[in-house]
Amino acid sequence: MYELCKKYMNQNVEIHCHDGSIHRGTITKVDHHHVYIKPMNDFNPNSVNNGPGLFFWGPGYGYGYGYGYGIALGSIALILALGLIW
Repeated sequence: MYELCKKYMNQNVEIHCHDGSIHRGTITKVDHHHVYIKPMNDFNPNSVNNGPGLFFWGPGYGYGYGYGYGIALGSIALILALGLIW
């Protein structure tokens, strides 16, 4: 999953987690434990996410979201590049 997330760095993606949550946004950072995603809608991130998933609020979270929020790599079931399906 780490390599796949690195491949989609700075691209719009849709991430499906094992708990059924879906996250849409741009991958801004990847480490060996989390992928950080900046929501497509900065002012209302809940408008593009179906649930909190298995994540923690990553560094830089706040106004403008910095890196975005972190999603644990182990919780990711599927990643789709939105540019390929739109």
